Order: sequence, then C-alpha cells, then structure tokens
Amino acid sequence: MLILQYILLAIITIVATNKASFFINELDKKTALSSALLGGVLLAIVTSLPEFITSLTSTIVLNNPTLAFGNVFGSNLFNLLILGSIDLIFINHLFFKQCKTGVKTSGFIIGLYLVFLLPIVLSLTTSFNLSSFAINTGINISFISLIVLVVYAISIKRMQDDIIEEKLSQTSPYTLKHILTAFIGFGILVVISAYFITIVTDQIASDYAINASFAGAIFLGVATSLPELTAVITLIKLKNYDVALGNILGSNIFNMLIISSVDFVYFKENIFVELLQNPTLSKNILLLLILGLINSIIVLVALLRKTPKSKGLYIIPSIFIIVTYMIYIGLSI
Repeated sequence: MLILQYILLAIITIVATNKASFFINELDKKTALSSALLGGVLLAIVTSLPEFITSLTSTIVLNNPTLAFGNVFGSNLFNLLILGSIDLIFINHLFFKQCKTGVKTSGFIIGLYLVFLLPIVLSLTTSFNLSSFAINTGINISFISLIVLVVYAISIKRMQDDIIEEKLSQTSPYTLKHILTAFIGFGILVVISAYFITIVTDQIASDYAINASFAGAIFLGVATSLPELTAVITLIKLKNYDVALGNILGSNIFNMLIISSVDFVYFKENIFVELLQNPTLSKNILLLLILGLINSIIVLVALLRKTPKSKGLYIIPSIFIIVTYMIYIGLSI
C-alpha cells in the first residue's frame, strides 16, 4: 500500500511540476523579463521545488536532515544519469556536442561538490572539528552553508552568459492573470504532493528497514527528478539542446542551495555535525558526494572535448555516468 501511495504521489508531483513549468514558459512570452531569468533559472527552480519542499519537510516535520542530504545529492546523481541515458537513447543527436553552453555552470557545480566534500572528508579522516566550522549566533549555521550561498549567487550572475537568450516570437493565448493564477495553483499542488511523498518515504524506510539517506537518494531523489526527465526528453525532441542541458545543470546547482536552506531552519544542531554522528549515514552521503563529483567532471569533459570520429568513442562519457550510478546502487543495497 505504501508503494502504491508513493507511485500516485510521484505522478501528481510530475504532472503538477510540468504544468507549473509550462506556465512559466507562457510567462516568458507575456513579459519583458529575460529568458535567462524565467527559463534557465526559474524553470530550474520550479523543477527543483519538490526537492526543496521534501528536504524542508524531512528536516522540520520529521526531524531527519539526513533524508534531505540523500534527497538532494541522490537527485543530483539521478539528474546526471538522465543526461547520460538520454544521450545514449538519442545517440543520433550527439547531445553533448550540440550544446553550446553549460561549461561555466558545470564548473560551479564541481566547485560546490568540493565545498561539501572536503570538510566532511577532513572530519572523517583527521581531527578536524566540524563543530567549530560554524557561526555561533544562538543558531547553529555552518560556514559551508554560507560559502554555498555566495557561490550560488555568483553562479547566477555568471549563468547569464551560459544560457540561451531567445524570446519566442509567438504570443501566449493566456492572460497574465490566468498564467499567474495557474502557476500559483500548480505550485501549491507541488508543495502538497511533495510534503506527503516525504512522509510516505520516511514510512517506507522505517517499515522496510532501509537506510534513511539511501531511501532519500532512491525514493525521493528519483521521484523528484522525474520532472527533469520529462522536460529533457521533450526538449531534445524539439532539438532545444541548450535549454535541456541548462535545466538539468540549473536544477543541480539549485539543489546544492537546498542544503544551506535546511541548515538555516534546523536549529537543533549544525546539520553537518548531525550527519557525522551516524557513521553509516555519513558513509552513504560521502559516496553520493564522490560519485556526484566524478559524474559532474565527466559531463564537463563531454562538453569540452572535440567531437570523436566514431559514435563508439562519443558514448564513453555517458556509459561512465550510467556505470557510476549503478555502482552507487550496488554499494548502497
């Protein structure tokens, strides 16, 4: 019954998120706001809204920030799996070589992975005390979260050059009031479905004795990444490669910011210290971080390299991305 509830809530989340994304596209036609802001940035935020809501819910309501870590970094790993899988499925499109953007954003994502990874590695392998790596203002806020916030702000500014700035020539058949009302309505539906899918996932982890961060990475990470999957397939069919790539990379970099948001609302303890208090959970998150970093580097290499002479050579990065995800599944079960 829990699995059925999970599937139904996942479907609702997908439909609601896609509808919200559709009306942001209509808003792009209706206003003078830049396509970079509405499409590449806001669309990525909308498709990441399930991750944001589920992470806050798991932290505030369930008092389980570890589930948020698994959700965010599991979703990021699954998003890159989407890129690798779609590249193989639509091999004739040579997806990565068609993309003219994404290099700068990939660089920022790699940098953020290092920001998360290095302090945790130091804490696990040396006497480095992560508790001292926090701001003492009565609220436990990690310096890591502040660094992520600053890097994200810089990336948004730089991302203007990394996102296509095309405005659609056709006009929207909807009024501005209709667009805003529909967007808010579907946004609320996303919030509600994401909230309940978090509750169901936590119950699944409890009933089936599944590691909490693994449950977050698989059940939450996959379910909340399905909107990105649908969007990428549609955009590649339309040969809109840069927007397809921008949506995935934009979602991944926004997901990093979610951890900082969780840190700001979790007053009980520095969330990174909370993570390290459970060696099994910290090991799973460390694995997600390392594999996410590896796949992000692979994506950057795929974007920067010259076009291989054969498709056999071209698909190597995508195969590595898929294999890396399978390695995570195998090591986590």
